[in-house]
Amino acid sequence: MQSMLSARNLMQLQGDKNDFLKFVHDVITQLLTSAPRLTRSPSTGLDSVARLTGRNHFPSKRVYEGTGADRSSKTKKCRVCAARGRHTPKGVAIETTWVCEACPSVPGLCVEASCFKDYHTKLDYSK
Repeated sequence: MQSMLSARNLMQLQGDKNDFLKFVHDVITQLLTSAPRLTRSPSTGLDSVARLTGRNHFPSKRVYEGTGADRSSKTKKCRVCAARGRHTPKGVAIETTWVCEACPSVPGLCVEASCFKDYHTKLDYSK
């Protein structure tokens, strides 16, 4: 903790105006996003930290994007179901209209199957 305080004092000398708590949060976030066991790709590395912290994670319906033939689907593949290898009886990936807009990658997450809760409370949601 003393090294964090010393580092914060050095940053303050360089003109940083953030308080100590914000500084500690930023340092820990940077350490977690660069940890080898958490990063799988650039977007999921940031999701690993963001999905387990904060209070603004609420399910919301995905809306259509674009117009005409370029319009994307209203559904998205459920990230937890995909990680767990779940499929429909026909062998197709499970899709949902629910997403978490607070997460950086805006993942699709089933609300009915507790995928949303598992994604935001478990480090390894694939089990």
